Amino acid sequence: MKMKMAISYLEGWRFSSKCRNHEIISDQPTEEDGQDTGMTPVEIFISSIGCCMGVYAKMFCDRHKIPMEGMNIVLEWNTVKNPSRVGELQVKILFKKNIDPEFQQGIVRMVKHCTVHNTINNPPVINVSISVSELD
Repeated sequence: MKMKMAISYLEGWRFSSKCRNHEIISDQPTEEDGQDTGMTPVEIFISSIGCCMGVYAKMFCDRHKIPMEGMNIVLEWNTVKNPSRVGELQVKILFKKNIDPEFQQGIVRMVKHCTVHNTINNPPVINVSISVSELD
């Protein structure tokens, strides 16, 4: 399935990402000369991992009738240089009630197959070109 997204420069370090009928604003923190009006691109990337894992956790929980109310996913990461990137990511999935260890293992297996996680483990070919703008 082919998808399309448009990223537009707004001002300063702010960019608008539009896909379907949705928009995300990215920015840099004030200490990095931004206005802090949105998450940084790296924070959006980390969010996409957590949200994707959440979708896959929900699929597992729905199938096994595990209540999702109050579920939270907490992500902590560090960045490294040469090249600049996320070096390590810790993901904690929190539930309000205890879950059978067998189901816990199933959830972990399931979320590790989310599309974003799969994309990181199997990087796409990224082609970049420059041309005169076709967008208004």
